[in-house]
Amino acid sequence: MSWSFSFDRAPELEPAALRALLGGKGANLVVMATELELPVPPGFVISTDACKAYMASGWPDGLDDELRQQMAHIETQAGRRFGDLADPLLVSVRSGAPVSMPGMLDTILNLGLNADTTAGLAAASGDAAFAATCRERLEAMYRDIVGSDQLPEDPWQQLRAAVEAVFRSWDSERARSFREKEGISAELGTAVVVQTMVFGNRGADSGTGVLFTRNPATGENEPYGDVLFGAQGEDVVAGTHATEPIASLEE
Repeated sequence: MSWSFSFDRAPELEPAALRALLGGKGANLVVMATELELPVPPGFVISTDACKAYMASGWPDGLDDELRQQMAHIETQAGRRFGDLADPLLVSVRSGAPVSMPGMLDTILNLGLNADTTAGLAAASGDAAFAATCRERLEAMYRDIVGSDQLPEDPWQQLRAAVEAVFRSWDSERARSFREKEGISAELGTAVVVQTMVFGNRGADSGTGVLFTRNPATGENEPYGDVLFGAQGEDVVAGTHATEPIASLEE
């Protein structure tokens, strides 16, 4: 039994079954990367089955080996290595339940940074301040989500702890309250999406945003969304920063 699936090697299932296995976010990334052939940053999905196994009896047997194999596949696609001192591959670790639960589950960005790889990122990007900001965000998110005051220097320890934290967030008090209010089954579990980082915080000509293919309020068939320059994704969805309409990209 496989616990994880690369975006480009997912099982061929009907949409509902794929969503149940890989969560909404994971299933949509698979469709974008394969059927639509969009330039999706490389990644993989740890299935809802793995989350359910974890909740029942702890860390699933064989998942550690699969993480190594999946990360090796990402490294080949991205042309960078996880933990590399010169040009490190960094990843995000995000939740992805089969039913949308916005803000209820957990995310960690810039995973893979330690003292040495932060120096490597600074050298590769030519921007020490950018690298330091990425490290600070990782430390803050790791502290808040994993619940540890100390960020491990070993990127592989970071990765496993982050995946576990997302699994645990499925059974957090806020998630349980949300499911009860919305009538969502506790049996679904959440998938975990591990994906190559793309940095919206590299400067004023970088950015992040949220895009809808039509206006969610009126149904009008036009692109709709928000963009935030010089920022990372959590800055948009957390509601802590003033965004601009997606039309500002024309300028």
